[in-house]
Amino acid sequence: MSCKTLSCLLLLISSYAILGFKIPSIDFEMLEEQGFEVSIPDEPGIQRVFYMLQVDDTCPALMDYITEAVNGSWVSRQKMSLQNNDKLQISLLVQFNEEIFEKSETKVILNKRLLTTRDFSSRSISFPSGEGECQAFLAPQQQTKRCKPAQTIVSNGRRACQGELIFEDNFSEAQLNKSTWKHDIRQRMYHVEEELVAFDDAVRNSFVKEGELHIVPIVASEVTEGSFKLGDRCTAVESPDQECNIAQGSFYSIKPPVFSAQIHTRDSFSFKFGKIVVRAKLPKGDWLFPYLMLQPVSTYAETHYAKQLRIAYARGNAFLRTKKGEDISGSHLYGGGVVWHHGNAVQFLKDKVSKTHYGDGFHNYTMIWQRDKITLMVDEEVYGELYDGLPFFNEKCFIIFGVTVGGFLNFDDSILEKDVKPYKNREPRAALSFWQHRDAWAPTWGRQSAMIIDYVRVYAE
Repeated sequence: MSCKTLSCLLLLISSYAILGFKIPSIDFEMLEEQGFEVSIPDEPGIQRVFYMLQVDDTCPALMDYITEAVNGSWVSRQKMSLQNNDKLQISLLVQFNEEIFEKSETKVILNKRLLTTRDFSSRSISFPSGEGECQAFLAPQQQTKRCKPAQTIVSNGRRACQGELIFEDNFSEAQLNKSTWKHDIRQRMYHVEEELVAFDDAVRNSFVKEGELHIVPIVASEVTEGSFKLGDRCTAVESPDQECNIAQGSFYSIKPPVFSAQIHTRDSFSFKFGKIVVRAKLPKGDWLFPYLMLQPVSTYAETHYAKQLRIAYARGNAFLRTKKGEDISGSHLYGGGVVWHHGNAVQFLKDKVSKTHYGDGFHNYTMIWQRDKITLMVDEEVYGELYDGLPFFNEKCFIIFGVTVGGFLNFDDSILEKDVKPYKNREPRAALSFWQHRDAWAPTWGRQSAMIIDYVRVYAE
C-alpha cells in the first residue's frame, strides 16, 4: 500500500466523521533503547484506533491497528529509536460510536526529549510527493480495505461500506438472545377472526437447538373451559382489551386453538436499504403461514395491518389450489411488499414454483432492498425484481420471524373453492369452526410444522 493510496483511503474514511467528539491529546514516551510508544487515553465509546507514524517524512511509514485498550489507554509501541531533531508525524483514526474521527500531530525530538508539538485536529493526512512511492508496512491481518460508501442506514444512523456485514445471528448460543430478539405476546382473534393463533414466549413454541432457531405451532388441548388472560405479559399496542383477554362464555369466542411464536428486533436492530439473507426451512401443515419479513420502525410488531416487506413465504398446505386452478400450496414461493390502504391490502409480489414443498429442506431466502428496486432470490437464483410500492418503505425496518395460522390475506376466501377451508375468515365463529374440523388439518402437522432458521445476515448495499 503506498502512502499516496493510504492518504486517499484516510481522506475517504475521515469524510464520514461528525462533530461532537474530540480525540484526546496524543501521549508520547521515549523507551530508551527500546524505541517509543504513543497512546491516547480510553474513553467510553472508543472502539478501535489506527495509528500511522512517519519520521522526517521518510519511508517506510509505520502502521498499527489497535482493537482494544490496555490499562486505560490505546497504545502503539514501536521498536524504532528516535534521534535528536527527528520529526515524528503521528496520524490516527479513531472509531467512536460507529463514526470515524481523524487527528494529526507532529512532534520534534531534541536531546531525546519532546521539544514541540503541532496539533492538527480533523484534517486529512498529506504526504510529500518525492521520488517513487513510499511503502507502508502493515501485517496482512491488519490490512484495511477500501470503503465504498453504501446507501444502507443502520439503527444508530451510521453509514456503512458496501458489502459490510451489519447484523448476524447464527443462533449458536444455548438460548435465544433476549437482548436482540423480543417476543410478540398476544392473541390474534380480535374483532372478526384475523388469525387463529396466540403468540407466546413459551419455550415449547420457540427455542434454540443445535445452532438453529425453532418456531413451533402447537394445537391447544382445549379451547372452551375458562377465560384466556395474558395479563401484564401481553405486548398488544392497539387493542389490548381484545388481544390480551378472551372473556369466558362469549358466544362467538373460544380460547386460541393454536399457540405459536413471533419474535422481532424492533428495539435492537433496524436498517434502511440492504441485503438480508435468511437460511430457513419453512413449516409444513395445512393453514400454516410463515413470517420472514421486515416492518417499518414507525409501527410495532403488534400493529394491526402494518406495511410489510415479506422476504419469503410459502403456505404450509401440501395441496391447495384456487378457483382458477392455480397452485398456491407450499411449492409456490412468494416475496415482496404488502401495503394496507383503507383496510384493504395492496400486494407487490413476485413468485416462483418448485417441484417440491419449500418445507422439505433448507433454502437461502434473500431480499436486496435498494432505493429504486427490490430483488428477490432463493438459493442465489433471482426470481423477481420489484419497482412498484417502494415509496411506502422509506424508513428503517426491523426483522420479524414467526409462524401463524390462517389469516384474511394469507388464505383469502374469495380465491378458494367453497368448502375447501374448514372455516370462513369473516364468520363470527370462524375459530370454533376451525377447531371443530381439526381432524382434517391436525394430522397434517407434526415435526415438519416447525419453521427452523439456521441464520440471518444483513449486509450493507
